[in-house]
Amino acid sequence: SSSSSSSSSSSVNHHEYDAHGPDGEVVDLGEVNFDEYVGKGAPVLVKVYAEWCKHCRAMTTTWNEVARELEGEVYVGKIDGPKNRLLVKRIGVKGYPTIALFKQGKLYEYESSDRSFEALVAFARKDHRKFKSRSFFHAVWFSKVLRGLYAIPEVGGKAHAYLHEDLKLSNVAILFLTLSVPVSAGMIAIFVADMVIVRHVLKETRQMYSGGRNAAARRPHAD
Repeated sequence: SSSSSSSSSSSVNHHEYDAHGPDGEVVDLGEVNFDEYVGKGAPVLVKVYAEWCKHCRAMTTTWNEVARELEGEVYVGKIDGPKNRLLVKRIGVKGYPTIALFKQGKLYEYESSDRSFEALVAFARKDHRKFKSRSFFHAVWFSKVLRGLYAIPEVGGKAHAYLHEDLKLSNVAILFLTLSVPVSAGMIAIFVADMVIVRHVLKETRQMYSGGRNAAARRPHAD
């Protein structure tokens, strides 16, 4: 049981942000953590795959061996293409599997049909320079924003369960409460904006009025 618990904990830690460098394991990458890994500094070698792709499945063992070989040098990850369509568009995937290396702000796509262990390791280490590259923009904040957006349904579900089961509120009451929050926030925002505008207008009016009086006082009399 201890071995199973240790293996499960290692798999959990494996999906989290790893500050210790490539650990020789294949990382599950997606829209919520991809930019973080690319921004760590070490190169990132990825395989974009689909569950139904037989060529992708045939690479599984080789891909794990590549990850072990590149431990401490290169992050080796896999991306489920159909589940990460936004990321697939950013990378420019045209088919499965797509293999690419992200290094120093550039994307190198592996265009060879040789998917052997030796060829993939060589590509990650030095042979990527033989392939065309293009600039690839990454932003850690983008992953964080997406993670927050993806967490909204889970947070909403927990809030509904608390209101409905613990506080015994009906669904109608919960709906009313949910709608009242943005309405109240909007009214407060309008009130604050109105106060700022009113104060600005009053300030401008006072300045114009005081300026007019000063000009009249300085104007010479006709007689």
